[in-house]
Amino acid sequence: MKGFSIDTPLEKYTLKGKEVFVKREDLQGDGYYLPPLGKIYCVKKYIEEEIDRNKPITTLSIDGSWTGWLVGSICEELNIEYYYSYPLSKKFNTKILDDVLEKYPNTKLNGIPANMTSIMFNILKKQSLKEGWQTIPYGFENQTFINGFKERIEPYNHFDNLVLIGATGSSLVGLQKGFFRKNSNQKIHCVNVSNPPTIVRKLKKYEVNSENISIHKSPFDFHDRMEFYKTPFPTNQFWERKGWYWLEENIKSIKGSILFWNMGAEYTY
Repeated sequence: MKGFSIDTPLEKYTLKGKEVFVKREDLQGDGYYLPPLGKIYCVKKYIEEEIDRNKPITTLSIDGSWTGWLVGSICEELNIEYYYSYPLSKKFNTKILDDVLEKYPNTKLNGIPANMTSIMFNILKKQSLKEGWQTIPYGFENQTFINGFKERIEPYNHFDNLVLIGATGSSLVGLQKGFFRKNSNQKIHCVNVSNPPTIVRKLKKYEVNSENISIHKSPFDFHDRMEFYKTPFPTNQFWERKGWYWLEENIKSIKGSILFWNMGAEYTY
């Protein structure tokens, strides 16, 4: 797929005198044809294996999300009819729609009355049922998607600690499956930017042993772009930037080697 890289680098940085290895999964996408996002492999795998290519599909892509861009590019390649659903809100930067249509002209736009994300998603599900569309699950909650993360991290499960960002918990479920070695004392530190109980429920749903998983609520709101804070590599201001901030504040209390899973670079809209 144009703009996609399956091999992303592992980089080493020093934070408060301690080594931190950063998996640059944001480099799965080139930032032009594909967003700089570490979910491309998993989303592509899910669509290729789970979606009926003879029926239209749709996703909800809110402000700060690259989901619509990513799915639009994959559908263009696979010749699947795609509806990019987005909130009809002044807060939503429609320039991303123009850019996606320029690169992937077969994408169709579908505006949803602005509301809470959960309400908009329910509206979209009802519309999809009426129109005969397939709706991609919120947060890509699907076993194929989850297993993709397991595959991505298994070559790097020799680290003692994994630091990542979480919201819906789907990526965490997959990453922990590939990270934890049998009878090890490894730790996962998940920095949360939404609602911690959502992740807790997701872990219980998939019967994950969460004994060595710590969930830390970020002091920053999801929409806070943290323009005051700089990281030594590109980070997404809604997600990974908050994770690196947490790590800088807490690194002295973490024992052993550290892997930071960087899933996204700068959101430019």
